[in-house]
Amino acid sequence: MKRMFIVAAIATLAFSVSAAAQHYDYTRFGITGGVTSSSSKVKNVDSKSISLYHAGIAFEIPLGAGFAIQPEVLYQVKGMSLNNWGDSTTGQIGNSFETKVGFVEVPVQIQWGPDLVAFRPYGFVEPFAGYQISSGGDQTLKSELQKVEYGMSLGAGIDIWHLQVAAKYFWNFGSVYKSDLKETGNTITGLKDGNTFNGFAISVAIFF
Repeated sequence: MKRMFIVAAIATLAFSVSAAAQHYDYTRFGITGGVTSSSSKVKNVDSKSISLYHAGIAFEIPLGAGFAIQPEVLYQVKGMSLNNWGDSTTGQIGNSFETKVGFVEVPVQIQWGPDLVAFRPYGFVEPFAGYQISSGGDQTLKSELQKVEYGMSLGAGIDIWHLQVAAKYFWNFGSVYKSDLKETGNTITGLKDGNTFNGFAISVAIFF
């Protein structure tokens, strides 16, 4: 009886290890979401980061030799908060305003990481592009927001069975706004010249 129990335990363990070892060898579909914290640096203006969110779907496609690609389609919300803006030449100082922009974003992670049977750690580089579909915050600037965003992320993550956790830092290329802000004689210069959303994001995905 004891021998049968030992044999059964060994067989169960072997089956579990075999199943886990094969787990990262096929394309998986999942849902993903998390926190996005972004900000923007503007000369002579106090800026703060804003914690917002993202959510969407993901496909993890193994390529062999530890490589995989993971395209996603997200609703991604980024933003910034600027304080004490104004025109230093006139001494006119404004209060503060926030910009919140929602994008349909398509990031594509290029991953590499070893399959360690029960889990898979990996690093990735991620180009992305998005199109603005919503905006909030200061009403005077909505019409000046750029419609298209694009950039690059670097990050790391881990696959554990059906769960994936990842963190990344992202850089948006191009400007958030088409022009500088001008309101009642005050100006924020630099909004249209290389001013971008930069920050980090943490995501949790469940794959099926």
